[in-house]
Amino acid sequence: MKESVEDVTFNEKTLRYISLFEEITDTDVVDCVDIPEKVIFLVENGSIEKAIGKGGKNVTKVSDSIDRNVHIIEYSDEPKELLENIFYSYDVKDVEIEEKDGVIHGTVEVAPENKARAIGKKGRNLSIARKIMMRHSEISSVSVA
Repeated sequence: MKESVEDVTFNEKTLRYISLFEEITDTDVVDCVDIPEKVIFLVENGSIEKAIGKGGKNVTKVSDSIDRNVHIIEYSDEPKELLENIFYSYDVKDVEIEEKDGVIHGTVEVAPENKARAIGKKGRNLSIARKIMMRHSEISSVSVA
């Protein structure tokens, strides 16, 4: 069953991150995922450039303020587009969504030279993508081709 955005709860630290991010970037956060190596902010569709800031100044300012690495992803209601946005920096070639044995699966094809980085060490990036997709869509399985 899909975990809807309404079911997502934030702890005090995550709420502080969101508040600070919105104050610095003047953009609305749709979701925030706090993992050991970074904090990921999903921002409203169409506001990624504003969130990043000229020359990445907002990312740097937020990162310095919370003393954590920061990653920004543009949100989309369309699962295919959201998957593409999650893997944007790996040169996405195609995104395919299909149902296999009752599970909705998303396959992201990236440039061959970026495949290992897109998957991440021990599948870390796939795990993050799966978590985000399960929070915002019916997709519960993600792979990189």
